[in-house]
Amino acid sequence: MYDFPLRTIIGTYNLLCQETWKRCLPQMLFYLGMLPSCLLAGYLSDQFGRKTSLIIFLFMECVFLSLLIVIRGYIGFLILRYFTGLCIGYFVNCETLIIEGLKVEYRSTFLASIWCSFSIGTLLLGAMSVIFDRYIDMVACVVIYNAILLFLYLLCIDESLRWLLIKQKKDRAQYMLNKIAYQNNVKMPKYEEIPKPADEQYSIKDFFVLQKSKMLTFILLQLSILSFYLLVDFTQTSKDSIMCNDNYERYGFKDSEQARAINFILSGCVNFIGVILTSILCRVVGRRPTVALELWACLVALILMISMTKKHAIHDISSYIIRLVAPGLVYLSSLYSLEVHITPLRARAVGLAISGAAFGGILSSIKDFFRIRNEPNIIITALEIVAVLYMLILCMKLPETQGRSLSDNVEDMPETMGMTDWCKCNAEDERTPLLERESSVSSG
Repeated sequence: MYDFPLRTIIGTYNLLCQETWKRCLPQMLFYLGMLPSCLLAGYLSDQFGRKTSLIIFLFMECVFLSLLIVIRGYIGFLILRYFTGLCIGYFVNCETLIIEGLKVEYRSTFLASIWCSFSIGTLLLGAMSVIFDRYIDMVACVVIYNAILLFLYLLCIDESLRWLLIKQKKDRAQYMLNKIAYQNNVKMPKYEEIPKPADEQYSIKDFFVLQKSKMLTFILLQLSILSFYLLVDFTQTSKDSIMCNDNYERYGFKDSEQARAINFILSGCVNFIGVILTSILCRVVGRRPTVALELWACLVALILMISMTKKHAIHDISSYIIRLVAPGLVYLSSLYSLEVHITPLRARAVGLAISGAAFGGILSSIKDFFRIRNEPNIIITALEIVAVLYMLILCMKLPETQGRSLSDNVEDMPETMGMTDWCKCNAEDERTPLLERESSVSSG
């Protein structure tokens, strides 16, 4: 069936196209592990430090990936796939650690570089599947790479200074401040002279209780779920259309395994370009207009797909449009979560957003169980159009956070926008003539 049967998971475990549940189950188990992992990583990061949580999850991933090399069999692979998803929480810590140590103007660019790492990983996975004949060899390369990263993080990465100040870690904060001052040849005052923010205790329920937080959390969580659902759904649809319908010969591939490798490379390139374009738009026009533009692009692409179901060229172009903008929307949901929430809740905020992305991946995996080959489901596509339109209207309430400093207190958090903010109306100006008339009447 395959020229290189051990090159990918599909070939290693002989996951036939007719056995949909076998091919969808590993992906679903990964997202099921990712869901609690991001929530736990956010909690550990806010309570015990960004670097500490990062090291814990990265070490766990090295362990479970190493076990994947040793343990064989499909059942063992499924179990380790779930536990590998449980280790993905280090991504939450990376985002939070970087965003709290950067200047305002560099946030979107550096955060985009983290999200691009996922796209580069997808691209490298496709490239390695061409180079290596066994899937296990690729896993071994990933283990070595993660071990090097773990060593570098231990030696070279410092704890977030903002988190240390919020948590009143006096000695460590003073040491880091002295280190920074020495490197920049600046005399640093003692810790007692530095402002001490109040160390209040927050929990995850505060996202849905605090007046300024609950609506923002509600919007960003839904945006993350929808955008990642679209990304996974249309990426998987593209793979299946090439591999499971004998279309790889039409595209000039020798077998479905080669088609899958090239598709991974192409998906990585498309996702990479999508995140970079979103980052550029964020710097040029702002966060909120970028969200609106990309949701409009998704809406137009879905409408074209449902109106021209028999035109495969239009279907492919629309699919690539969604795969181009969906990674940017996932990235924006994380960027917003980091910028609008306060420091004591920041890691849990981005953890909640990425957990929403995992839930979107689970929904897409469930949909795969009922996918009909070569036939787009018009009802599901129509529901996706309604969901994107609803999200477009809801995102009009998002505030603009470009150039805004990170908040340490609830009072400094940005608020959601109303219709008067969008149409540039000023309610105070509208009341001015009435007040002037009342004052003139009273003086008369």
